[in-house]
Amino acid sequence: MTEESASTNNEKPNPDAAAPKKLSKKQKRRKAQRRQLLTVLALVAMVAVVVAAVVGYNRWKEGHVETLPSEQRITAVVNGQETEIAPYSACEIDDADCQQQEGQPFELDLQGAKEFTLKLPKDVYDHDWAMLQIFDDPGANTEKYFAADEAQEVTVKLESERTAEDNTTPQVAVVEIHSMLIGLDSNGDQTPYNAVWSITPKP
Repeated sequence: MTEESASTNNEKPNPDAAAPKKLSKKQKRRKAQRRQLLTVLALVAMVAVVVAAVVGYNRWKEGHVETLPSEQRITAVVNGQETEIAPYSACEIDDADCQQQEGQPFELDLQGAKEFTLKLPKDVYDHDWAMLQIFDDPGANTEKYFAADEAQEVTVKLESERTAEDNTTPQVAVVEIHSMLIGLDSNGDQTPYNAVWSITPKP
């Protein structure tokens, strides 16, 4: 425990401080669904890191990283309008505290569109990567895997191709792109990173 953490734990609650913001049922459901899918991805990530290491070999030989994982951007295109999106998280693959460093899913304004496109940087599509689609009906969730240079962009439809048990059409709640990238550790040495971009339709 750091000195800062110890100091924080010894402080008395401030009655005037704002209470922690509670997650809505919808947010809790999305978080639970994402946790289930990440369990599957953990195994995929361990395999993908080998691929990433091979792909990144030439970069490692050069002795530098051109773009850090946290600085990589994917581009969402909605009705011809482009929006750059930063990673939801970018951590070393053995970082046990990675979940504590996660940000918030990017809220994308779909402007009434039924689909949107995601353009990926070369450092993502030049080796294996994955896309998760989390729907408001867990039974419609999908995982798609792409080989190196198989696709530089992907179109995301907001409605599922399947029908739910109640005959409704599941809607996309979250879309995530997962990729293994080359970053730097605390000593400035090159090391594999797990990068995730998370996007949710803006209410």
